[in-house]
Amino acid sequence: MSLPFWIMTILCNSAVFLSSVIFYQIEKDANANISNFLDAVWWSFATVTTVGYGDITPVTVSGRIIGICLMIGGTGLFATYTAIFANAMLGVEFARLGRRVSRIKKDVDVIHDDEASIEQELEQLRRSIKKIERKVSKKK
Repeated sequence: MSLPFWIMTILCNSAVFLSSVIFYQIEKDANANISNFLDAVWWSFATVTTVGYGDITPVTVSGRIIGICLMIGGTGLFATYTAIFANAMLGVEFARLGRRVSRIKKDVDVIHDDEASIEQELEQLRRSIKKIERKVSKKK
C-alpha cells in the first residue's frame, strides 16, 4: 500500500483512540452506558464511521461536541481513506491502461506521418500527370 494510505490509517485510528480517551474521561461518571474504556472505543468507532448504533450516546455537552466533531471529521476522513484505498487497488490497472494509450498514440502518430507522406507522393503524381497531359495535348 502507498504512503498516503498508511498516513490515513494512522490518522483515522489516532482520531478514534484520542476521541475515545477524551470521551471516556468526560462521560464515565455522567453516563450509565459507559462502564469501561472499550465502551468509549465502541462509541467512537460507531460515531466516526457515522454508523451510530445509538446504544451509547453522550449525555454531557462536551461529549456531544466531541460526537459532532467525530461525525464531521469521520465523514471527511473515511471518504478520503476510501478514495486512497480505491486508488491503491485500481492504480495498477490505470498504469497499464496509460501504457496502452501511449502505445496507441504512437501508432496514430505513425499513421499521421504515413498519411502526410502519401499526400506528398499523390501531389507529385498529380504534377507528373499534368505534365504528361500538357505534353500529350501539345502533340495533338
